[in-house]
Parts: sequence; C-alpha cells; structure tokens
Amino acid sequence: MKIKKLIASCIAGLVIATHTGCLVVAAVGLGAGAVKFYNGDLEVTSAKTFDEVFAAVEQSCKELDFEIQKNEKKAFSGMITARSDFGNVTFKVKSKSTQLTTLSIRVGVFGDREASDLIYAKIKPKL
Repeated sequence: MKIKKLIASCIAGLVIATHTGCLVVAAVGLGAGAVKFYNGDLEVTSAKTFDEVFAAVEQSCKELDFEIQKNEKKAFSGMITARSDFGNVTFKVKSKSTQLTTLSIRVGVFGDREASDLIYAKIKPKL
C-alpha cells in the first residue's frame, strides 16, 4: 500500500512539474482585471494607465465622502489614505507597464475583506 502511495505521489509531482508552464501562460492570460485578497489587501490589476487608475480612486473617494488625509503621487506610484465609515482606508496605485496598473485597497490595520469589496465595487466601473 505504501508503494502505491509513493508511486502516485511521484507521478503527481512529475505532472505538476512538467505542466507549470501551462499554468504561467493561463495566469498571464487572466492578468487584466484579476482580483485577489492577500494579507489584508484587496489587490486589483487593471488594463488602464497609472494616471487613469489614480484619478478613479480620487474621484471615488470624493463620491463616497471619504476624508482624504494623505495624497502622494509620484511618476509611477502613488498612495491615498482616507478616513471612511469603515476606518482608515489606504489605496496604493503602482504602474506595472504603460497599460497595466495594480491597485491595492486596505481597510483598517488588519484589512477588512467585506469593506474592501464594497469600496472596490464603487471604483470598478471607472476601471
């Protein structure tokens, strides 16, 4: 019985090792519009320019009546910290290329998935 498990594990490992290239291609194909929640941050990839995404965040903050406490914009990255009904919200915008930008939304110190999703729902039509 142990031999069968060992052989099955080796075959599974071999299949995974030889097919990782396909997974990379699939992941790249899904790039624009991908959303993930990682370590308290809701991370979004957009096929818009850095300036368009940053402007969308600023406009959404105004529409949601967030009190902007900090607004830092550099050439290829920026950060907005705002006070909301959920607590402090931090938006980080970073350019990955001319037409690919990532947006990170963090609510509070440890992150709040539900609040981040609500805020992203307001920003998403602009992206």
